[in-house]
Amino acid sequence: MSEHNDLPSESNVKTVESASQNAGYRALIVDDNAAFLKLLAFSLSMQPKIGVIDLAESGESAIEKAEATQYDLIFMDAMMPGIDGYEACTRLRENPAYKNTPIIMVSGLTSPLEEVKGIIAGSTTYVTKPVQQESFKELVTRVLVWLEYKKTADENFN
Repeated sequence: MSEHNDLPSESNVKTVESASQNAGYRALIVDDNAAFLKLLAFSLSMQPKIGVIDLAESGESAIEKAEATQYDLIFMDAMMPGIDGYEACTRLRENPAYKNTPIIMVSGLTSPLEEVKGIIAGSTTYVTKPVQQESFKELVTRVLVWLEYKKTADENFN
């Protein structure tokens, strides 16, 4: 796996690619905290079914990336400067291509109201920081199983 550390100034995006970059699912991680981006990217890179992991440091760049590339799953921080995760999630859900894409809201905000805001914005589920590695791994496994099921169902209906 290689990591490109140079951030293009116009988009503030990093890309992490596995050795089999054309195989597997495409994931987008959105967070304004570089350390958390790297931690989550590392955790996801351990999943053999994840082929490409793109990183965005703002809601704006997440929306730009999502318009340019189709992602299979998205991890979105709730609180970011500019367009926050709630607004970015709402905008992504307005795009028909992201109607059924799993969007996992990840936040340090632990209030049940924040979780409700995430669900109203369109997130699939809400995970609080600090992320517990074992429960995160279980969540990602469940999402990947669902994506496999959806892929198989789509292939059988087409």
